[in-house]
Order: sequence, then C-alpha cells, then structure tokens
Amino acid sequence: MAFALDMSHMTSTHTRSVLRSAAVCLAPAIILVLSPVAAEAKKPAAAEAKKAKPAAAKKKAAPSPSDTKKAKTADKPAVVPSSAAWEAPPREGETPPAPSPPAAETKPAADSAPAAATAPAESPAAPPQAEQPPPSPPPPPPEEETLPALIPPAPTQYVEHLGPSAYPGNGPSGGRSWWPSPLRWGPSAFPGMVRGLSGGSLWLEPSFHGLQWPYMTKSGVGISGSAWVDTAYEEITRDNASVANTTLYLQQARAVLRVTPTYVSGRFFIQAQAELVANGCQTNGTYCADSGTVNTDDLWLRVGHWNIWDLKVGRFEGWELYHTGMGLDINTIERRGAWAAPSSPFKSPDYYGVSLLHDRPQGIGLGYAALHGYIANILRIELLAELGATNVDSSGQNVWGGRPAAILDLGWVKLKAGYEYEKRTHGTPTLTGAKVDDDGFRQTFEGYGGAVQFVFDPYVEFGGNIARGSQTYTNPQDAASASKSSFTTTSVGGFANLRVGSLARVHMLDDLLLGGGVNWTTWYDGYRVGSNDVDYAGHLQLFGAIQYLLAKQLFIKVVLAYARSDLDPSASHDPGNGAMNYSNTMFSTRLRLMYLY
Repeated sequence: MAFALDMSHMTSTHTRSVLRSAAVCLAPAIILVLSPVAAEAKKPAAAEAKKAKPAAAKKKAAPSPSDTKKAKTADKPAVVPSSAAWEAPPREGETPPAPSPPAAETKPAADSAPAAATAPAESPAAPPQAEQPPPSPPPPPPEEETLPALIPPAPTQYVEHLGPSAYPGNGPSGGRSWWPSPLRWGPSAFPGMVRGLSGGSLWLEPSFHGLQWPYMTKSGVGISGSAWVDTAYEEITRDNASVANTTLYLQQARAVLRVTPTYVSGRFFIQAQAELVANGCQTNGTYCADSGTVNTDDLWLRVGHWNIWDLKVGRFEGWELYHTGMGLDINTIERRGAWAAPSSPFKSPDYYGVSLLHDRPQGIGLGYAALHGYIANILRIELLAELGATNVDSSGQNVWGGRPAAILDLGWVKLKAGYEYEKRTHGTPTLTGAKVDDDGFRQTFEGYGGAVQFVFDPYVEFGGNIARGSQTYTNPQDAASASKSSFTTTSVGGFANLRVGSLARVHMLDDLLLGGGVNWTTWYDGYRVGSNDVDYAGHLQLFGAIQYLLAKQLFIKVVLAYARSDLDPSASHDPGNGAMNYSNTMFSTRLRLMYLY
C-alpha cells in the first residue's frame, strides 16, 4: 500500500485536524509495536486483520484448533519474527499459550507493523483464551540478566553456624595429601592441609594452630559455642601418716555461647567476639565463690585482611604452644593431678607450657593486643603484648609484657615455638615512713618452649613438648617471702591419638579414637634451710582415653589417669623433719559429654 500526500491541502484547518486525530490514534499502536509485549498484542490483532482482508482469506481459510496444533508442530523450526525474538519457547511440560496463527503465515515485522497499527486497542473479537495470562510469565531476555545494577546491592546480612569446621580447607581432609600449596591464598589454599584427626585433640585445639578463626567470607553474625558435663571419681593416697587420704566424687559443667559479628569487604574484615560462660563449679575450689557462675571468656575486636594480617585487642588466649592430647583438659581432676594436702608447704606443680601469657589476662584493668602475620600459607607469627593493672585500687599492680610466637605448619608436621616475659610493679608504693615513688617491688617472669606435632590423617597424630619458665621476686618490705616466690618450672611431655576404624579398615569404627599421654614437671624455689637443698617438687601425670563421636555431634570421652607428686621441702632434711618428705598418688576416672555447635 502506498500513500501520496498533497501538500496543497495541508493548509486547511479540517485536514490538519484529521491528521492530528490520526496521530493520536496511531500513537498507542506504535508504542505497542515497540514495547516488549508487542508479540503478545499482535497475535489477536493480526488474526483480526487477516479475517478482514479478502486476499488473505483466499490464500488460506482460518485454521481449526486441530489444524493449528498440527501447524505448530510442523512449523517448529520456522524463524521467529524479529519483533518477538526475545520470547522464550514453552518449557517442557508447561501448558502452551493460547492458539495463534501458524508461524508460516506470520508476516515479517515490516509488513505486520501497519496491520497492528490499524487494529483497535482492544479487539472484541479476540478469542477468549488469548486474554487469559499464560501459566507462567516468559523469562526475561538474556540481555536484561547481564545488565549491571546501577546501584550496588547492600551487603548480605546473615547468621552463620560456626564451630570447629568453620575454616574450610583446614578441617579434616580424610585423605593422604598432607602438603599445602604456598602459592595460593584463602582457605582453599589448604586443600590437603589438616588441623588434626577429625574429632581428635589437635583438631579441637582452641587456637586453630594460629589460623584466623572464626573465618567468615560475608558480612554477618557468627554463632557458635560448646557445652560439656564431666562426671568423675578420684582417690589420692598420701604416704604420710599425718596427712589424710582423699576420695572424691565430682560432677562439673561448663557452657559457652559465642557471638561473632563480622564485616567483610573483599579480603578486608572487621570482627568482634564475645563469649558468655555459664559455669558449674570447677575444680579450682573457690572459683564459683570468687567469679560467680556466669562470666566472660573472650571479649575482643579484630581488624585485618584474611590470610595476610590482623590486629586483635581485648581479652583472649594466645596461641597454644604446648599440647597435652586427649587428657589433662583445663579444670579437670587429672589436670590437677596428685594434689598435696592443704597443710603442705607448697602444692603439686601444674605443667608449664609457655602458658603465662597464653591464658586470658586476669585483672580488672588488664588486657592484650596481638599483631598476627601470615606468610606463604605455612608460617604464622603472633606478637602479643600485655598491658594494664591487676586492680584499680591501691592494691593494683602495673603489668606489662610480651609473647612472640611462631608456627610453621606444613600440614603433616607442625613446629611451634615461643618466648614470654612479664614484669609487675606496685601502682601505689608501700610506704615505709617517708613517701616514696618506688618501693623496690619487682616481680618478673620469663619462659620459653616449643612443640613438634605430626599428623598422618586419617590414621594417627602425635607430638612432643618442652618448656621452661622462671619467676624472680623482689620485695624489700618482705624479704622473707622473696626466696619462696622465686621459682623455676620445667615441663616435658608427649601425646598420641589414633583412629581405630582407619587402622583396622572397619568403616563403622571411624568415629572411635584412642589416645594417651604423659607429662613430667619439676619445680623448685629459692628457699633453703641452712645448707639444705632448696624446696623441690616433681609431678608425673599419665592418662589413657577413648572417645566416640555419636551422630557426628556428641563427643563421648572416658579418661583414665594416674599421677604421682613428690614433695621435698628444704626443711625436711633437718633432723626430725623427714616426715615432711612424702608422695601423693592419684587414680581417677572421668566421663565427658561434650556438644559443639
């Protein structure tokens, strides 16, 4: 069809009015043609246009529903008009849209545009089924999916379940690839590197061998924690007729709720952590009376880049450098060992494992700051500083110290070493008549030690430790106690854990672990009577353990322990004081149920 416009008639008012009316009528049709739903709108309009054209009716009569179905099947490979190129075909099993003329009779976009333009906006003769919406809208064009958002979405906020497995790639591999790749970053850089046997003591090591735990890849809040209940029995025999023996039944419990809000942008992160602790009364007798049954473990802030560096400030534990295995857990009866009677001049010594600044700071105004560095995925460094006061009144002592530590972790072998130093002075000097700024009180402690650990997953893990620490006490106001408060402690020990199922090749026993360990500690101070030897104590601790992980969730562990402490006070070497030199022997059994979440 062709149109010729005579410009001589364009000047009349009637003609201009007609053209304006035509433009107004044609505008919706033009917009409809250019819109994304033009294809759906043109189908009924094209059908009405074909019915109105005699030429089209002569070529082919309107198809019946059965003919339409056949035509759709036959013309499936036909080219779709360009104006509807974005429309996806019906999915398999999906109800097709309302019947439409065969694709073979669909005119190109250039010919169909005028037909759509001449069709009214709403066609009363359109088939009823064409007005019904399809069962599901067609998918958007591929171009729309790939368009970038003009405004970046807000970071996803979520709550993540943490726990010991929250560091992917550094959990149990269950395989035999024990060497890490020093050329890759992130948790995936440790595909075969293991913390230890899954569920074993190295796997549960609280500092995660220096790894940045909790590791979170998105902004959100991490929730984790633990709960355990111990039921135990011990008996202590003392080979001194004047000191009573001990038989003790004990149950104690502890639960921790850990909350870790985290902001993450790429590898940069800001993180905080608080641990709320609910205590059953534990073995250091006055613990509940002094601290109450609810208190705090961790309370810190940390900022850094994942697997590069971070700075942590607040209350937390330093990296572990002395590992005891599946026994000698903190605040347990086998950890306390063969303790001496209250009448003894000194107690049986606890082991020393570069642990003065490993443990959380004790004091109202005392805290830590630690800078961590991560080099080539295998070397981790901690520079921990201690600063503050033990109390904020006149009894408070000013404290400062440091603890550098390093861990070389090759997966199958881990080397750990560290040194610590602490110094204390009086915040308010003790007056001796005249006012002084310094009363001469000094208490210094320094120690060092290290460990080597081997992990051959999933079969066995074992290791050894050695550490030595000394305290020097100077107090001009109380010279008598100075020698007793200056002492040296040396500890050496080892452990081994094995997985029964892997060694016996019995899959149903894969969650069964056996473990054992030994620890020997010597302690002596600077106090002596006359020419006698100084005060001395030795403490031997052994244990065996069996553990089963029920439903991959509940740890059930039984620990059998033996301990012997030898007490040799300097005064016992005087005539008539031989009874002061005696030994304590302990046997104990402990059942622990522990759940990590």
